[in-house]
Amino acid sequence: MSDDRILVNPQHLAEQYSTDENLRVRYETHQLYTVGAELEPAVDAVLQLDGGESLLDVGTGPGGFPARLIDGGHRGRVVGVDQSAGMVAKARATCPRVEFFQADAAALAFADESFDAVTARHMLYHVPDIPKALGEIRRVLRKGGRFLAVTNALDYMHEYFDAIREAMTLLPKPLATNVAELVSRPTAAAFTEVNGEQLVREAFGNVTVTFLESKLVFSDANPVVRYFDSSRTMKGLSVEEWKEIERAMRRVVESRVKSGPWSVSKRVVFIIAHRARCADFAESRNGQKYKIGICEN
Repeated sequence: MSDDRILVNPQHLAEQYSTDENLRVRYETHQLYTVGAELEPAVDAVLQLDGGESLLDVGTGPGGFPARLIDGGHRGRVVGVDQSAGMVAKARATCPRVEFFQADAAALAFADESFDAVTARHMLYHVPDIPKALGEIRRVLRKGGRFLAVTNALDYMHEYFDAIREAMTLLPKPLATNVAELVSRPTAAAFTEVNGEQLVREAFGNVTVTFLESKLVFSDANPVVRYFDSSRTMKGLSVEEWKEIERAMRRVVESRVKSGPWSVSKRVVFIIAHRARCADFAESRNGQKYKIGICEN
């Protein structure tokens, strides 16, 4: 199986996101070990919400972002959608004041121009048909409304992925192949600052890209190995086989932290667009039609 198929493999995604357990491990790792600029204040600065807007969060996961808005006093309608029934159940239990629905990003069950703002945070790289999802997002966004996609830069956490590649050299070939298929290529490669900017421009006719720089700093191997474990599915591997993979990863990370704290760079990308207030026209690209604005706000 190729890396591209792994990125959007439905079975892999279903296993990863059937509950919030794996995602929670990754959230906790970033919360505890990040040094530098924080994500949530940067998101707020980009969105510039006044509290009265209607907002849709696509790929909401366990609903942390919509819940934070409501807990912070946001008065407008806040809706979260996710393809995982488990995530939606968790989100509803966490924040009953937010409307949460199970939905495919490429088929949003909302009327045209339903929301003042739409966010898609760290999720578009999972979508099989990104242009179709962006078209749906644009459709439900009101004219003059703002769209924010948050994703990872192409070199995001490259030190971590270098460590995985080194761990692969310590494994028998069959196990190394499994690691390569599961976690050796950054998932976000399907939607980064390189290709994401053009995809959003095609959907909206305008785009702005900014970056948030920070890093993870680890003094021991345990949190890194825990993070690594959260990124895999068993995919036919026995418990003993995965333990062998884990031991190889631990060995590599321990070599990294032996001489002092190990830094893993994080470059997060904000891709921002507005739905134009003026007329639209259809533009053909590779046989597909995209509706874009002919003027900007």
